[in-house]
Amino acid sequence: MVMAGGINTIPLYEGYTPGYKALVQINGRPAIRYPLAALRASRYIGDVCVVGQRDALAAAVADESITIVPSGETLFGSVVAGLKALRDRPLVLGATADLSLLTGTMVDAFLQACAAIPVRYKENIFVSVVPREDFTGPFALTEKLMVRFRDGTFCHGNLMLLQPGLLDNRVAMARINAIYAGRKGRISSALAFGPLVGLAFVFGVYFLHLLTMRQMAAIASRRFGLGIIPVPIPYAQVSLDVDEPTDYRLVTEVLALGQAGG
Repeated sequence: MVMAGGINTIPLYEGYTPGYKALVQINGRPAIRYPLAALRASRYIGDVCVVGQRDALAAAVADESITIVPSGETLFGSVVAGLKALRDRPLVLGATADLSLLTGTMVDAFLQACAAIPVRYKENIFVSVVPREDFTGPFALTEKLMVRFRDGTFCHGNLMLLQPGLLDNRVAMARINAIYAGRKGRISSALAFGPLVGLAFVFGVYFLHLLTMRQMAAIASRRFGLGIIPVPIPYAQVSLDVDEPTDYRLVTEVLALGQAGG
């Protein structure tokens, strides 16, 4: 499930016209072509669904085997649309359309890491995170939101593994939308979980760094009655969506030099 309904209004380069992030030209190709190629290269991915506007995206997708589902008015609506389209699948991988450095190897590494983690809840969300020490080489100076826990400092990734059964948990789905909307801020994202979880994050993580990442996730899981499972993977590329001019320059340079990795 590739989320492709996002609009970027920030000028990424001289002469840039605001529009769909999925259609930003990255070294002569629409951005969405890169994650689609990565998914096709994965040994674990079956059907692919793009969530976005068909008229705008069909030419860029250029693959009749890929279903294009109309996006919702909000991220929540778009996630629901994508999960409904893939509801008969046991698990759905979610990715953003502007992950231009994603490769099949990275996708497989994330899914293998998810499979190795025991679960205790009926429904689970596996969320990719990247340790700060894995921002090396051309990614060493990347300015992305980092959160410091007792056991390390991590950046959110843009891969998630979900179960379509989550559609029946409306409270959790609404929280996911609020969390994503506040993902650029540590405290705003935590407060979206609710006051108790938010306070645990503010004092247990943000100020005092007392909780490990998994302890914080366990608190949030109990709040919703579903597993929220952080999955560390050693690929900074999974965190590099193209939101700012600096992101655009880095991604185009890395691709031009053949240093995407994976």
